[in-house]
Amino acid sequence: MKIAIGGLIQESNTFSESRSELSDFRNYYFKLGGELLEPQQADNELAGFLQAAAAEGPDVELAPTLFTQAVSSGPVPRRTLDDLKRLLSERLDAIGGCDGVLFSLHGAWVAEDNDDADEEIVRLIRSRVGPDVPIVATLDSHANVTRGIVRLVDGIVGYRTFPHTDYAETGRRAARLLFRIVRGETKPHLRMKKVPMIVPAERHETSRGPMAELWAEALAGERDGRSGLASLFLVQPWLDVAEMGCSVVVMDDDPGKAEAEAERLAALMWSKRDRFRIGLRRVDEVAALLEAGASPGRAAAPIVVSDSADSPGAGSPGDSNYVLRELLRLGADRKWSCLLSMVDPEAAMAAAAAGEGSAVKLRVGHSISRAYGEPLAIEGTVARVGDGKFRFGGGTVAGLEANMGRCAVVRIGAVSLLLMERPTFTGDPAMYRSVGLEPADADLVLVKSAAQFRAEYEKLTDRIYILDTPGASTANLAGLPFKRIPRPMYPFDDFPTSKGDEPQ
Repeated sequence: MKIAIGGLIQESNTFSESRSELSDFRNYYFKLGGELLEPQQADNELAGFLQAAAAEGPDVELAPTLFTQAVSSGPVPRRTLDDLKRLLSERLDAIGGCDGVLFSLHGAWVAEDNDDADEEIVRLIRSRVGPDVPIVATLDSHANVTRGIVRLVDGIVGYRTFPHTDYAETGRRAARLLFRIVRGETKPHLRMKKVPMIVPAERHETSRGPMAELWAEALAGERDGRSGLASLFLVQPWLDVAEMGCSVVVMDDDPGKAEAEAERLAALMWSKRDRFRIGLRRVDEVAALLEAGASPGRAAAPIVVSDSADSPGAGSPGDSNYVLRELLRLGADRKWSCLLSMVDPEAAMAAAAAGEGSAVKLRVGHSISRAYGEPLAIEGTVARVGDGKFRFGGGTVAGLEANMGRCAVVRIGAVSLLLMERPTFTGDPAMYRSVGLEPADADLVLVKSAAQFRAEYEKLTDRIYILDTPGASTANLAGLPFKRIPRPMYPFDDFPTSKGDEPQ
């Protein structure tokens, strides 16, 4: 069988002012044509596709197209999406016909003029391969699954972990499903149920709490024969779009079974909605914890705080100076070893140009977004200059090379501020280690990540707190100006709690 493979992965935050250009995809992860078939250092979905095909032997021929990803941002410019579609279309035309398509998407990608950029991409693929060639798509578990995508594909396979650690396994699972469809061994019916709720991403973790319980039920349904394959999607909450909400997708050769299991899992998800609430800490509350552990000597493990409201992994610019401003106000530069990061191209370049050991005066922060604050004047010493490249160890796709661009560490007393030219996922200690900073030796470490950082930082400490800060990806959903989502929607509206209170 000849299988076309590829992926276009981007997550959008409609409240963010950042934008992804084609260069952002090229700088983060970009494979075209035969490059997709080369051994992959990143343990991503593409690696899973290749592994599953290798296990099948010569029966499977892979036809490579385009596989690329950028760090999350606000709505993507139309020109960027059109450029990517053109590259994909050229590769699809070049491979000729195929027996099936394996394709990776995020599922929460919004263009300036289209709420559902993922559906637009799938529609392009369908137009090139025809109505009868099966398409199986992988989706992030934060996808906003739409009816348009469900109508266009033959299979949907979502991540089962958050923090995400099963990228490659998701790719393998999707490939095995497609191979069975092409061989005529299965003809799954897709059933999708939307659940009218949005909950903070900080509570989406699958190792504990309500999501762990939901996955236990979904996997039990597969083992018991109630479904062929189930996927649960707690949508990323920073989308103000018309077809918004969590969802359940179930596949089975028996459409009745798929429908019943989708309804069961959706009702269970809805019943647990109040358990997804998250507790937030103010910066001064964390400072009090530092103060309490300051004597004698440093605490045995660092405190890790998340400014998830400014998470590049959630589409925020990563340029907020709120935590730095608060820590300096509280005298952190005289008391505690603190590691912080911030996207600010101009400040990063200026510090790098000054050189290591130089005293600098800079204005830092809010270089992209002014909606939540203003630049902050600082004085410090350049401690390290770097090229910004490092490899993730597990805080995101293991083995993937990140690129912060030109970067510099500026020391403000005991505070070390990592300034970077471009955003990256900040949830891996490898980011700080790449510029000579060791999180395990600090009093406080700042990450800008909702939960993905836990995959690596929970190995260092159990003293982890989510901060109550302003930003486009805040956990305080009531503070965001939603206007287009369907109503009623939890947690913004009142719902009956009587028996029969199930999602439609």
